[in-house]
Amino acid sequence: MLLKKIFLIDIIILKLIMVSFLLLIKTSHSIEQYTAHGGPVKGLAVSTNNNLMASASFDYSVVIWDLNPIKEKLTLIGHDAAVNTVKFSPNNDFLASGGDDNNILLWALKDINNLNEEIQPIILGNHRGKIADLEFSNNGRYLISASWDGTVGVWDLKKRKLINSLVGHKGPVYAVKYSKDNKHIYSSGYDGDIKLWKANSGEYVRPIVKNGWGISKFEVDEKLNFIAFGSTDGQIKINKFDKDETILNIKEDRVPILSMYYLENENMISFGNAKGRMIILDTKKWSLVRDFNAVNGPIWDNILFPNDSSLIVAGLDDFLTRWQIFDFPPKFLERPGPARRFNPVKEVSNGEKQFARKCSVCHTLVENGKKRAGPTLYKIFGRKAGTLEGYKYSKALIESDIIWNEESINRLFDKGPDKVTPGTKMPIQRMKKIQDRQDLVMFLKKATN
Repeated sequence: MLLKKIFLIDIIILKLIMVSFLLLIKTSHSIEQYTAHGGPVKGLAVSTNNNLMASASFDYSVVIWDLNPIKEKLTLIGHDAAVNTVKFSPNNDFLASGGDDNNILLWALKDINNLNEEIQPIILGNHRGKIADLEFSNNGRYLISASWDGTVGVWDLKKRKLINSLVGHKGPVYAVKYSKDNKHIYSSGYDGDIKLWKANSGEYVRPIVKNGWGISKFEVDEKLNFIAFGSTDGQIKINKFDKDETILNIKEDRVPILSMYYLENENMISFGNAKGRMIILDTKKWSLVRDFNAVNGPIWDNILFPNDSSLIVAGLDDFLTRWQIFDFPPKFLERPGPARRFNPVKEVSNGEKQFARKCSVCHTLVENGKKRAGPTLYKIFGRKAGTLEGYKYSKALIESDIIWNEESINRLFDKGPDKVTPGTKMPIQRMKKIQDRQDLVMFLKKATN
């Protein structure tokens, strides 16, 4: 009898192990990665018909993705610096993009759908600071832009020009939204305010939130009577729209909220922070749906998909990461995670370390390098600036007479690209220590040949 009981217990344990194994197999498929960029991904958007997704990257490009299934469709090149934000128009006529070059570009979706590789954007206009956010009016007639120059731009898409500039924030503007009836504009920024403006006249009405800390992202739902926002001090806060009353407050000290996505029809809202934490809330019950570590590093943007209950996040990696929201338990990520090329964890020479930190985000060392913001450095010594075939150089570099060698590369990092190659797309990078510059040059001489 005792042996029979022991045998039954063994069978039960074996079944539990098998169930756990099957759950583990399912979980291992709960994370998918999609690569098309050559640098960190900063912005995401989905078309209103849910057929296309756009991703904006530090590599100066916008990638268009088919969604059924997810695969790279087209790469759009037009910005002269990192692209921060992308938005599809409600009528699916345009994709708008904004970046560190202060420019707002419009891309015709008919050209995108026709896979026109030579698609040229419409340069709608620019700000005096980088573009942090864009939003179309619900009728598709207007576009608003949030900029680090402290203003909100209002653009008429028929006239293709700026028709108003909303001034009132103290410091950079981080996010903008239209009201559902297009009568009002909301904006948030470094000063900790969410401000309300009249859309037609640009008249400032009042602050609807005064937070103290900067408000990086927000959502307003007048019908459900709430304002949700994430702040630079790590606070997630839900207030009632019609009065000063807090519904919910979640806080992780000093870890900024960087991204938000509101899936209105599914009553879900998601928040991503600077340490890779994802929090998803039910907006009817204001209960927690999920709270987990989605990536190692900041979550610059995220999108919820209703058809398969999945989540896509964008961050420091070249790839997009896709999670199944309701798979449980999730495949936990190891911290600090695998080494990235710009932050190696193994012991390397000082020259290689300087390359990893200063150059590797934008450049590769191999002949057929991945897409990056800058050209490959393969056989750079002796090459005339602006002459690598297949790379789209700025006019300043095309007209430059610089020959890359030990002296010119050393001078580039001593004085800075803004002094040595003024007018180019190179980000300002300097090395103060002579030894660091010399070690970098010696590493490049060996690694690029």
